[in-house]
Amino acid sequence: MANISTEFISIGCNRTTHAAAWAANGLVAFGADQFVALYDPLDKHSQGIKETLPGHKDRVICVDFIERGYESDPDQLVIISGSADHTAKIWKKNAQQQWVNSATLEGFKGAVETIATLHTEKVADETKDLIVAGSADGKIRVWERSVKDQDTDQVECIQEIDCGNKYPMSLALSYLPGTTTPIFASGHTDKVINIYTYQRSSNSFEKVYTLQGHDNWVRSLAFATYTGAPAERSDDNASKTHTLQTGDLILASGSQDRYIRIWKISPYSAEQQHTEEQPEEQQQPSESNALTNDLLEALKESALTGEDAQLSTKAHLIKVDSNNNQQQQEFTIMFEALLMGHDDWVFSVSWERPRKVTMEDGTTKYDQPMRLISASSDKSMMIWSPDALSGVWVNDVRMGDIGGNAALGFCGALFGPDGKQVISYGANGSFHLWKEQEQNLWSPQVTISGHFKQVEQVTWDPQSRYLVSASLDQTTRLYAPWKRQVGEDQIETWHEMGRPQVHGYDLKCVAFTHNWQFVSGADEKVLRVFDTPRSCVESLAALTGELKMKDEASSRPLGANLPALGLSNKAVFEDEIDAMAATDENHATLQSYSHSSATPTSLLETMIQPPYEEHLIQHTLWPEMEKLYGHLYEVMCVDATTDGKFIATACKASTSEHAVIRLFDTTQWKELTTKIAAHSLTVTRVRFSHNDRWLLTVSRDRFWSLSERKQNPTTGDIEYELVAKNKAHARIIWDCAWAHDDALFVTGSRDKTFKVWRQDDKQQWVCVCTIKCPEAVTALDLAPEFKNGSYLLAVGLENGQIQLWTASKESPNDWVLWSQVDQRMSHVGVVRSLSWRLTNSGRFQLASGGEDHSVRILNVD
Repeated sequence: MANISTEFISIGCNRTTHAAAWAANGLVAFGADQFVALYDPLDKHSQGIKETLPGHKDRVICVDFIERGYESDPDQLVIISGSADHTAKIWKKNAQQQWVNSATLEGFKGAVETIATLHTEKVADETKDLIVAGSADGKIRVWERSVKDQDTDQVECIQEIDCGNKYPMSLALSYLPGTTTPIFASGHTDKVINIYTYQRSSNSFEKVYTLQGHDNWVRSLAFATYTGAPAERSDDNASKTHTLQTGDLILASGSQDRYIRIWKISPYSAEQQHTEEQPEEQQQPSESNALTNDLLEALKESALTGEDAQLSTKAHLIKVDSNNNQQQQEFTIMFEALLMGHDDWVFSVSWERPRKVTMEDGTTKYDQPMRLISASSDKSMMIWSPDALSGVWVNDVRMGDIGGNAALGFCGALFGPDGKQVISYGANGSFHLWKEQEQNLWSPQVTISGHFKQVEQVTWDPQSRYLVSASLDQTTRLYAPWKRQVGEDQIETWHEMGRPQVHGYDLKCVAFTHNWQFVSGADEKVLRVFDTPRSCVESLAALTGELKMKDEASSRPLGANLPALGLSNKAVFEDEIDAMAATDENHATLQSYSHSSATPTSLLETMIQPPYEEHLIQHTLWPEMEKLYGHLYEVMCVDATTDGKFIATACKASTSEHAVIRLFDTTQWKELTTKIAAHSLTVTRVRFSHNDRWLLTVSRDRFWSLSERKQNPTTGDIEYELVAKNKAHARIIWDCAWAHDDALFVTGSRDKTFKVWRQDDKQQWVCVCTIKCPEAVTALDLAPEFKNGSYLLAVGLENGQIQLWTASKESPNDWVLWSQVDQRMSHVGVVRSLSWRLTNSGRFQLASGGEDHSVRILNVD
């Protein structure tokens, strides 16, 4: 039985407003395609994603934490996630400290778009948790969760609220000021915010008011309890003119109208009613009275007539059943502030987490900092706070990108547990982490990134020093280990070190021609050849500790620039640096390049740590050296010989005319005159043998073909000649692979089998073994020489499983299932690509890419 462990996981965050949450213990949970991924940004060794939790059958849209006890110091931590599969799932740790799906909330008729859990000083009920979920069927459902045992929970839907055709986009849940009466706010596609409070007379939530003001969808809501401004905490006699009172419940709302609104909910006391009857000259605002005569008149009129007073300066009265059911409690809700600063849709608003503060007398106090962070599609995040004395809300910090290729900006932003870190997630699936070095001075930190669409292929460089992946998100990405000394420990963690290609087409395949050059194919008719820039080689040498790499850097181009209206990365050489520096003063010339183009200075930089997302986008492109033409339809697959002299490619095809394999000579970058016509439908995979003698191809027509390398006796040119062809499977053949000694190859098909082929005594390639798998076989790869020359085969299946099979060199007909990768380490969709490497220490590592957007590296011992 193999000992399998996870070395590295890379996957992008889903592009939704509520896709991530940050818990009090530092754990970030975020939706990553169908997974809930777990990540600790505060890990001092930057280990990256710890685990991915499989269970959902469609994209995860929203994630939140259920925190029992005090919000500033919760004693339990539970995750809840909502998905497009019409369910929400609850996750918690069992006795073995493994995350398990303890309960599933079912009954939704649409995607679960938003979830709210209680955010307040202390949860009143220690045995039950309140959950509010909004879905695309136009309904809000209220659930109760109770713990059944260490592995399972019990959930019950206690109320269903029909919102009609106005879908709930955001929810926030808390307690009314000074009570344990739940209140929740819901933002909708009809631009309004509905306020619901729990009425004990009916044992249900009832809508008590509708807040108007936003001019577009309300995308995010967040509650916080006001515990006093800093001046008030330190000096009780400090004068102030703002209207916030200790205990007030503050609601922040972010909308697609580009604005953030702050609302205030306060108790309406008998003292305030008595003040209303005082003579007019005594009705001036005081430090303890926020309501003017006009506001009180509006309250009276609203209470008597039942009409909504929608003037933004007026307070509105809401009545809630008290705990003893003998009388109703009264609260006022009013508009507090309008925050303007973003230039595009506001996707997210989130308060800094509350904390416990130790007072001079040794007691602890619940403290809620009045700091709000917002994220917008204008590529910025802003931190807002009210002035301690005047209460005027101001923008303290603005972080993000100026120009560049930041796609659609930020989808969300969150404060860390102590408020000293913030994290945001962008529309391209990446995270951005900042740390506050001193007051309002923030610096970026190393974080994680990943593909946000299906990964089509992963492949190691010829010396297995780094990994490259190609994805339908139109990027190729480079991953390598970061090796460094931390104290007495030698630390090695994997990171995305480069983004060689940012394309305008979905990328389908990639293959190396030599250590520092690869060719890629996309949903276009052209193949593109990329060369590693010097800055990348030197940076990889510094970060991976492979100092020999530097010897290969001298003759390489310095970097690449991307023209604004082009798809080709233009190489920049050393003698062009001075010219570029001079050209930078010519604004007309600068306009011909994209905002993400590298500067002369950046081309010379050697990285000392893994790059930030901004650096990946702008400064890690590889220059495009050649284009290869010939195909009439979109490229499907590509491979190169071990010596790097030939490239074989194929494209989409529905006729034998277009299903040919084209060969290119890399010394002249020209197509060979001979084409291999072996198939009648799309060729799905081409693979050269390690000794370059054979070219194996498999196709949708269920055939494999084998071509042999020969020298043309007339011209002396090297060419490949078709020598064998076999209808091997009953369904499409997805992949094939050669053994390390080229004595056999394997084919895998949708017919749920993989077959092993080797030459018989008559030099004919025959099937010596057929293995039935539980699902369609979609990816294959044979490892370098295994124990005593035996064979090790990785098989990827359509359901995401990865199986490991072995056979001895003496009995290559007898294959044994050695191990199966645990579901928690596997993919949840089709495994698209597998690639082995043998490390310098003798460990086998298996890289995989899948339909679930993830790139994984597994250790196999």
